[in-house]
Amino acid sequence: MKQPVFSYIYPMIYGYIRVSTAQQNVENQRFEIANFAQKNGFSIDKWVTEAISSQKELKKRKLGALLKRTKKMI
Repeated sequence: MKQPVFSYIYPMIYGYIRVSTAQQNVENQRFEIANFAQKNGFSIDKWVTEAISSQKELKKRKLGALLKRTKKMI
């Protein structure tokens, strides 16, 4: 009998980084998020970064597309 390739689908873990000014550093945020993930026993599968104001509509930001994608998975 053929065994299934995956018996369990593991959730994909995204790290989301948003900066709104040139003074903010993406790498500092990435480092802190990666440390948090490691301390809590998981790792980031994919990073999503953008430089945009939080005042922009959610649908115009990468976060909006990411949330829409994850809702389809649930």
